[in-house]
Amino acid sequence: MLAATVPPNSDTTTPADRLRTRTANVCLMRLLERIATRFNQANVPLMALKGAALNLTIYDQPDHRPMADLDLMVKPEDAETAVRLLEELGCRPGRPLMREDFFPRFHYETELIAGHIYPMRIDLHVRPLRPLCYARRVDPEALWRGAEVVQAGRAEVLIPSLEDMLIHLAAHSSVHANIRPLWLADIKIWADAWRDRIDWDRFLEHVRSWGLVLPVRQAIARTEEAFGEVCPPEVRVRLLQEPVTWRDRLALRQAPRDAEHPAAHVLVDAVCTPGWWFVLCYLWAVLIPDRRHMGGWYSHRHWGWLPWAHVLRLVSPVLRRIPRLWTWFARIEVRESRTRAPGVFATRVIGAGERIAQLDSDAGAGKLRYLNHSCHPNAERSGCELLALKAICVGDRITIDCGTGACECRRDSQEGTELLKSA
Repeated sequence: MLAATVPPNSDTTTPADRLRTRTANVCLMRLLERIATRFNQANVPLMALKGAALNLTIYDQPDHRPMADLDLMVKPEDAETAVRLLEELGCRPGRPLMREDFFPRFHYETELIAGHIYPMRIDLHVRPLRPLCYARRVDPEALWRGAEVVQAGRAEVLIPSLEDMLIHLAAHSSVHANIRPLWLADIKIWADAWRDRIDWDRFLEHVRSWGLVLPVRQAIARTEEAFGEVCPPEVRVRLLQEPVTWRDRLALRQAPRDAEHPAAHVLVDAVCTPGWWFVLCYLWAVLIPDRRHMGGWYSHRHWGWLPWAHVLRLVSPVLRRIPRLWTWFARIEVRESRTRAPGVFATRVIGAGERIAQLDSDAGAGKLRYLNHSCHPNAERSGCELLALKAICVGDRITIDCGTGACECRRDSQEGTELLKSA
């Protein structure tokens, strides 16, 4: 492991800040070891990105580089297996970043939450970057080629090659408008730590072939303004000489605004993403969601429920302004709880024994996938329906009993019973 230089902003942190950073990082890195061990056993390749990769390679102390989450990447064909393995480790779905039917085809990551007392977020990637045009331009195998194996405790994970890691750090920062000094410091420290080993010709070739000239160029320029030289002068000149198109500028301008302007987000994705057939499929998925997703929009079930669900989705912006009418259609909503994990909450009073939602073959999708476990639930599955066990007030979280292995208290109780029986 190479000892990193002290981060440029580390001298401004207080001892309390460093203690919080150390505690959070230790918890996250132990979680990474658990996850990597499980993935190693299942022979599923796992890559660490951003903070996790930096803490595994260039930072000696756990309080040097703070992490808010674990950024992990798997190959697109392993996405379903990876989610299943994480759920076996006790992870649950995080906040919905996009519709669940967009991952992994149209969205580059999904979020999961591990732990209850101290929840930790996992961003599971199948592609290195957003927006959609970058996800299409960059080969899904790009970061996997030349990746290096590093130890995560007693397990192994992969990290991108020196050149590819620098590209990823720079492009990620630009996609978020280079707003965080921490991300710029990551670029500077990585480049300084490996300056003599980075193949700058290979770096430039990958930037060019992946269509990331503009984001990488902007991030490096911003980093050099803040912290000094990142790359050799001749590399900077060659980056400036690389052509960029109006689509490159439009995509990068829109990327930091995606969450605030969803319509512009879709339009820019359609205009800037290569592959007309892929774009048509994307627009169809946006306009006409599949049956699995629509099940959460309309709780009643009859022969014409699907068209009604589409109508409700289209007029929902108007109906939301009429709370009494909206809650008649939408009895439940998904939002974050106090532990940052999303849950299903009642939008109106639901009486004991009343049907909350219809369960069918697609019940694991839509809003119902965010149902939380409780040892004292207020709802239960009964055949093809989700019923209220007792009166549920507006704003109450709806919970079900997920079985013996759903929480630590049940597992501890079961283990104790088995030990008594064996004695």
